[in-house]
Amino acid sequence: MTQPGDSNDPVEEVIRLLESATGAVNPMALLVGPPLSGVTRAMYEAVQSSLPHGRLHQFSVAGLAARSDIASLFDGEGPHVLWLDGLAPADLVLLGHGVLDQVLPHAPVLASIDTFWADRILRDGSAATAPARTVLLEYAERIPVPFTLTPRERSWLRETGYPVSKGIAESLVGGENLIKHYRRGARSNREGHRLVQAAVDARRCGIHHPFHEDELQHLWEARGGSPRAFQRALDWASTIPEGASSGLLFRARGGQSEAWRVLGYAAGADNGDHGHKARPLGDDAWKQARELFTDADDQYALGIAAHLHGRNETARLALAQSVESSAPQDPVAAAAAAALRSLESEGSV
Repeated sequence: MTQPGDSNDPVEEVIRLLESATGAVNPMALLVGPPLSGVTRAMYEAVQSSLPHGRLHQFSVAGLAARSDIASLFDGEGPHVLWLDGLAPADLVLLGHGVLDQVLPHAPVLASIDTFWADRILRDGSAATAPARTVLLEYAERIPVPFTLTPRERSWLRETGYPVSKGIAESLVGGENLIKHYRRGARSNREGHRLVQAAVDARRCGIHHPFHEDELQHLWEARGGSPRAFQRALDWASTIPEGASSGLLFRARGGQSEAWRVLGYAAGADNGDHGHKARPLGDDAWKQARELFTDADDQYALGIAAHLHGRNETARLALAQSVESSAPQDPVAAAAAAALRSLESEGSV
């Protein structure tokens, strides 16, 4: 869909970087844009164009860090490309703690992050997020993915029967129609709206992985939802409304997973993207996330996100729990411990 030769064409920029991968250290391209700007589409188009026979690997950053021999992932016939989709800020900190150094000798890295998080990391001056800023400023070539449609993209959407909205991926999914559905749910289906809002807030608190159904139910009940009404709420939240091609909650891995993802565009709208009114992320949301997502990786992700929101007490508690519940040699525990030391040192000044 993106036209070759367009000014600031992200696909062309990624192709250029992939074709430059001839040295001892491969490049990292970080696609930056708001949710549904089309970063995943841009990645696939670039890889298909420049490395049609390449092997595309996708891992979580924490899963990658936990491997004792990252290099072995890229054995066998290549070329290899690592895709890291939808990075949370904690992921970027962890990459800067040596994970990226283990990957780039073997494969170029393509990754994406929401503009909201990238901007917060760059504005933050603390040592806790310094490894993430090192990735942003020294390792990665940041490639903005424009949200606005080109004239040819508008024509193509009209010809194929899709609604023409602000951006190409947003138009294909029907993001604005989903936001209207979400907002109306506050009056027309309070149960479903409460569930979506809880899942959106967990994502805004830095928890980016898909949610298992029991996690969704725990979030729902923490917001005062009745256990008997949970399935009704989930049915509404996952229904595809008119003018959209997804529900506000949808199955991960293209519908092949039992876990659920929440629409990132809804989280972006509640963060104030695209002219929407930002909704405050209150104390209850942070408290619920800290109490319900007790896994060490989740506590680490929560701690870094809390710090970027200026909630350093929550950040310290979450990072300390991550350290306490992991083996000292665990890379996530080491990153959490380093961030915690930084926050405690800065707080004592």
